[in-house]
Amino acid sequence: MRWVTYFPEIHNVHLTKDVGLLPYHMGLLPGVEASLVGRFSEPEYPALDTEVRGLHTVHLEFKGNAAFLDRAFTDYLKEHAGQIDILQLYHLSRHTLIYGLYYKRFNPNGKLYLKLDGYNDHFRSRKRYARGVVKNALLKATERRFMRAVDLVSIENTEGVDIVAGTYPMLGEKLFYLPNGANDFYIDRCVEQPAPKEKVMMSVGRPGSPEKNYELLIAALPFLRLDGWRIEVVGPCTPEFSEKWREAQTKFPEQTAGITFVGEITDRKLLYEKYARSSVFFLPSRFESFGISYAEALYTGNVLVGHKGMYAYDDLSGKGEFGTYYPDNDPAGFAEALNEAVLLSQKEGIVADAHACGRSNFAWSGIVERLVQIIQTRG
Repeated sequence: MRWVTYFPEIHNVHLTKDVGLLPYHMGLLPGVEASLVGRFSEPEYPALDTEVRGLHTVHLEFKGNAAFLDRAFTDYLKEHAGQIDILQLYHLSRHTLIYGLYYKRFNPNGKLYLKLDGYNDHFRSRKRYARGVVKNALLKATERRFMRAVDLVSIENTEGVDIVAGTYPMLGEKLFYLPNGANDFYIDRCVEQPAPKEKVMMSVGRPGSPEKNYELLIAALPFLRLDGWRIEVVGPCTPEFSEKWREAQTKFPEQTAGITFVGEITDRKLLYEKYARSSVFFLPSRFESFGISYAEALYTGNVLVGHKGMYAYDDLSGKGEFGTYYPDNDPAGFAEALNEAVLLSQKEGIVADAHACGRSNFAWSGIVERLVQIIQTRG
């Protein structure tokens, strides 16, 4: 079976997320030849030598656009579609509609798989593809053709399956739940499982980025009682956030003394070692379509902290078995959820149970095996 994942603009960071990890793990299965196709515009891709070593990539040169379509990819499909058994695309967009139908034109017997990878709220109503009435109507007609042609459509959280099914009933049995996950093969090579845990609450994000909302951590400082625990935040801070943090340190010296912003960690082995040593993992984001870092934290035996606006959080936390909840953007509730997570992390057997849940449900090696079974039974 020849598998192709297409993503238009590929950066190194994509390789350690589902964009790279799905075709990488598919390619490790017997009888599967998998490739990641797209434009590789960065000078270096260190993940190709480490975390996804051996991933087959096809680098498309920029040939300009035909209307809104990437001419390089349409040319690629015209030449290679007949040899692609499964084409996997991302996101319900006008690009995806045309690329999918173009693939089916040249390979009507090939299987077309769409990974929705989006926010639940975006799927509560039918998508509008263009501002103009006539253009949108034409693309809506194209959407109907695409929905008939597509073979498989997945969404990354269980609640989303019901939402998409209600909005796009024509998908029927084509629609299914498939989560993202942790790169279990690589993590197992990097860290001891289970590793000795420390009194550390960890987070990975981009402090200062509006959607990551690390201002919530600052707002929660008056309510925090760390009692010998440390908070470590991994990721590059914006200058604006760094200034806010300096002001917070002056105002709340006792609370901030136990909090460290360690900056960006490009060495993924070092990052996974931090996951393995930490006991609690949190995100302050207002929204997360999935939260891959949650899967990585769960796989390494962490208790999670999040809220229902993170659409896969119920699935990842086992509806609270492996995590605590806080009301979205509530500083006092956030601090209390951290305290509750500390207590949960000390429960006997919780580390092993969290790791077992991550291995069973959110490890890429198992996810791709389930995907192949779905392809064989539904596709």
